[in-house]
Amino acid sequence: MVTYEYECLECGKHFEIKCRYGESAPCPTACPNGHTDVRRVYSAPRIFFKGKGFYVTDSGSQGKASTSKLSSSKSGSGGK
Repeated sequence: MVTYEYECLECGKHFEIKCRYGESAPCPTACPNGHTDVRRVYSAPRIFFKGKGFYVTDSGSQGKASTSKLSSSKSGSGGK
């Protein structure tokens, strides 16, 4: 589902309209309070990253192994 957010310029009320993917964006002619001066509000899209890491530095088996090697080599050189 796609959510479109609108704002009434007369009363300041924000309201949302949901529609299915592939449908065109609906154009409301009035807010829920009956005012006719309505505009669409644009905002950043919601993005959800699910799963294990997306980069080498994220929490994965390779990222942990490389950081543990670095920390062990630093502690070994400090004693000389």
